[in-house]
Amino acid sequence: MIPSKVVRKEVIAKDIAHIYLKPLKEFREPIPGQFIMVWVPGYEEIPMSISDYSDNLIRITVKVRGGTTNYLVNELSVSDYLGVRGPLGRGITKDMIYGRGLLVAGGVGIAPIAFTVKSYSELVRGSKLLAGFATRDEAVVVNELLGYLDVEVITEDVVGGGTVIDLLRKEVGSGVRYDYYIVAGPKAVLDQVVSLMPDWMSGYVLAESFMKCGIGFCGSCALKDFIVCRDGTLVDALTYRRLIS
Repeated sequence: MIPSKVVRKEVIAKDIAHIYLKPLKEFREPIPGQFIMVWVPGYEEIPMSISDYSDNLIRITVKVRGGTTNYLVNELSVSDYLGVRGPLGRGITKDMIYGRGLLVAGGVGIAPIAFTVKSYSELVRGSKLLAGFATRDEAVVVNELLGYLDVEVITEDVVGGGTVIDLLRKEVGSGVRYDYYIVAGPKAVLDQVVSLMPDWMSGYVLAESFMKCGIGFCGSCALKDFIVCRDGTLVDALTYRRLIS
C-alpha cells in the first residue's frame, strides 16, 4: 500500500469529482485501462479506474455510488491521505490504437477512455467517441476531450435524449467503417455494445465486475474462468462474448 496525498480536487458536477493523488513512494507508470485499489481510512478499499496520469500524479474520477465514494466526492479534503495499490490489471497498449477507432463510454466508463485519448492523442485523431450519461451535468466530463477527436454525447434527462446504445445503433447504421472499437462502462452497456458490433472488427472491452482484492486471489470478480482484476480488465471482444454467453 502506497500512502498518497490528495493534492487537488475538482468537483465537476453534482456527485462527481476529479481527485489528484501524489504517491509518496515509487509508483510504476500506468497505461490506460489499468486501475488502482484506493483505501479510504475509516471506510473500505475500492477499485478506481485511472482517468489521467502525468508526472507521478494520478487522477481518478469518482461518482457517488455509496458511502465510500460519497466521502471521496463530498468530504475528502486537499492534503488528506489515501492508500493506493497498483497500477493493476491489463491495459490498452499503443499497438491497439490504429486507423479509425470508435470509443464508447457509458457513465463513469469515460474515465479509462479519457486516459486512453490523452495518452494516445496523435493516434486517435480521426476517431470518434460516443458517450452517454444520465444527466447533462455529468456530461461535462467529456469537455476536456473535445480537441482530440470527434465527440458525440447523449443524456437521458432531456426530451429526445437516450443512452449511448442509441448513439451506437445510429452509428452502426450510418455505414461508417471503423478499424477497432473500445468500450467501457456498466456491464449492461458492455454486453450490448459487443452484441451490436461486427465479429470482423477488432474490439476491446474494459470488463466490469465486483472487485474486492484486485489481485485475483478472492475470485469475487470472476466471469466464468476469467478473473477480471487479474486477467483484465482489458479483454478482447470475442473472448468477452464467450464469457457472457
